[in-house]
Amino acid sequence: MALDCWAMVTFLFVFQVTAADLPVPTPAQVRYQSTDFVALIHFNMGTFAHNGDPCCDKSNWDVVAPYATGKTSDPATFDPEKLNTTQWMESVAALGANIAVLTAKHGCGFALWPTNSTFPDGSPYGYNVGMPGAAVQKDVLRSFVDSAKNAGIGYGFYYSIMKNFYLCHNFFGNNSCKQEVLPRQRNVTNDDYLHVARQQVTELWTQYGNLTRIWVDSGLGGLGNLMGELQPQAAGTPQNPINWCGTESGHPSRDVGPEDVWNMGPGYFGDPNASTWTPKFCDPQLFREHIWFWEPNLEVRNLSEMIPIYHDIVGRGMVMELAFSIDRDGLVEESHALVYRQLGNWVRNCYGSPLAVTSGTGIVFTLTLQAGQIFDRIQIQENIVLGQRVRNYTLEQSLENGWKPLVTASAIGRSWLSGCRRRCYQSMASKVLEEELQR
Repeated sequence: MALDCWAMVTFLFVFQVTAADLPVPTPAQVRYQSTDFVALIHFNMGTFAHNGDPCCDKSNWDVVAPYATGKTSDPATFDPEKLNTTQWMESVAALGANIAVLTAKHGCGFALWPTNSTFPDGSPYGYNVGMPGAAVQKDVLRSFVDSAKNAGIGYGFYYSIMKNFYLCHNFFGNNSCKQEVLPRQRNVTNDDYLHVARQQVTELWTQYGNLTRIWVDSGLGGLGNLMGELQPQAAGTPQNPINWCGTESGHPSRDVGPEDVWNMGPGYFGDPNASTWTPKFCDPQLFREHIWFWEPNLEVRNLSEMIPIYHDIVGRGMVMELAFSIDRDGLVEESHALVYRQLGNWVRNCYGSPLAVTSGTGIVFTLTLQAGQIFDRIQIQENIVLGQRVRNYTLEQSLENGWKPLVTASAIGRSWLSGCRRRCYQSMASKVLEEELQR
């Protein structure tokens, strides 16, 4: 796909009709869908070992693996000597993301804040920054939040409720130490495990202000109501649901299916007849490999590889939660930062200043171009505050021999992007016909 773009035309649909029982987004969902990109920042103990879920395992927990900088059971192994969360935000902003999410606790169980959580016997959690023997004695989450606020970027936390290698719980919340308990692991009961988890998420959801996005992996553990109670304005809670697209590859059309994507209902594609508003997102990696946490000697995707990923996710009305893999110095590597800048610049140059725009209310929209103007892509948007009302539409182009169809499709939502079938069109007008609205 070419890295340049000639010009774009945009249609914005604002339908002032009455639609019985048509779901509309909550303010939290509107905020979440206001951005093409969310920065999904992966930085935790796995950074100093290897990628995985969990990144900690028998090969690195109580021994220094050849690929690791220390034992993953040792809080001193997490040692980013140049940690600079403000530098992260430079790349987040360059990409054009206005939400950033950090892995406060991933599958190893290591906490990036000085948690005061305790076990029922009163003993401290004992696997976090700020504890005796830890290399990092400051609150990484606080630095992250302060940097995000200074950059005007919304923020949130990823927390794996049901998985914790340190506490012998696997991805499904089952005991993973039935055969063997390694040194420094704590084989706790489910009740004791949830006792700790409740304390930790309460800290996350009360001590860092209003979160924009909450990312909970591997189940809620019965803590969903608490999430909604403490962070009612955050996307990702049961009250403000969002739904995964079904793949982390960056190519949902290929790997899940090319069907229309609806903001209503559960599932990978949603349901136009559902009664709940549920935006969809995809979470690809920047690495060419299926890798989340930084590892040495890996190549990142270049701009020409990221453009079709953008079109397949954002161009189908979804939000792209793009991975940021912070390195062992605690920085965004320059090779990564370059791609974030290039992708952000490309989106702004290609879609930030349309050649022509039309918007309004009604059924038929006409966009008139000056003689000789050419374009190679089209963007159509609905005002999703009013819901997703278009059920099908046709986009036509006026040529010397009459109106000829360019596109006939169904779902639009927050953004629908299409490249023209030929390199460019020399056109006088484009026309949208045949909208069917749910009334």
